Amino acid sequence: MNRKALIGLTVAVAIVSVGSLAVLRPLSSSKKVLFIDSYHQGYAWSDGITAGIQNTLAGSGVDLMIHRMDTKRNGSEAFKKQAALTAKAVIDEYQPDVVIAADDNASKYLIVPYYRGGDLPFVFAGVNWDASVYGFPANNVTGMVEVSRPNELMDILRTFSGGAVIGSLTGDTATSRKENEYYTSQFGIRFDEEVYVKTFEQWKQAYIAMQDQVDVLLLYNNAGIQGWDDAEAIRFVHQYSKVPSGSVQPWMAPFVLVAYTKDANEQGEWAADAALQILDGAYPSSIPMTTNKRGNMMLNSALANRMQLDIPPELLSSASDVIR
Repeated sequence: MNRKALIGLTVAVAIVSVGSLAVLRPLSSSKKVLFIDSYHQGYAWSDGITAGIQNTLAGSGVDLMIHRMDTKRNGSEAFKKQAALTAKAVIDEYQPDVVIAADDNASKYLIVPYYRGGDLPFVFAGVNWDASVYGFPANNVTGMVEVSRPNELMDILRTFSGGAVIGSLTGDTATSRKENEYYTSQFGIRFDEEVYVKTFEQWKQAYIAMQDQVDVLLLYNNAGIQGWDDAEAIRFVHQYSKVPSGSVQPWMAPFVLVAYTKDANEQGEWAADAALQILDGAYPSSIPMTTNKRGNMMLNSALANRMQLDIPPELLSSASDVIR
């Protein structure tokens, strides 16, 4: 059966939001997809995945509900376990045909203990580096693994650096720690200084100290850093930066010299397309897991000017975005 035969005519849709739930409801009955986001609306990564899902499903006649676990802003084990139970209750109530689940916490706390190996199909997105730790793929689970390209980022940063001492400064989250572990195990990037912080004030203190301790500084993410202020962070890095800095997250580009980024929309688009294949009759196990492929290089020429660094013309010509 092809997709048109399954979903019928394209219908008008309306979006209804109640608390953490957002529902994309067609005017006639249809197949149902539930998107469970580990994090929260307003977090750039989650918003990108959400946009990819919504854009891919738009006009398909599929009924989309969104539930957010909010485990980025609430990191305790007790909260994560309760958030998973709440998501399970949403599944029981909504009775979706397919569930899309974004990022590690949804996999770890919801899919693995309650659904892996069962009948309900799941498509994950944004699981960092290695899905086998969750027993994926499974007969009812497939997805897109999220990988970074720190080796390309480091090659670029080394063009600006006179030394080999590497530092990492990021929010104190499970994802940040997992990311750094894989930088070392997969790419041989070893951090001479590795700092995880919980507050913006801690971040600023560590940032100043590390300017005299390292030759290259990676700023993975500001997620989980309480009190973060974008405008103040831009002013701060322009005042205190001495060494080249980089990130793999696009929203970190204003605060670093170079960002070699992933595309969250790609995760959502792939997951939604896989969900449509499952609605067409495919088994999750017949859809091979994959990794993200799209990426962009972003250069912060405004910060480079403050640091009196010259950006090589070949980097400028290959950049997808230049912050001036």
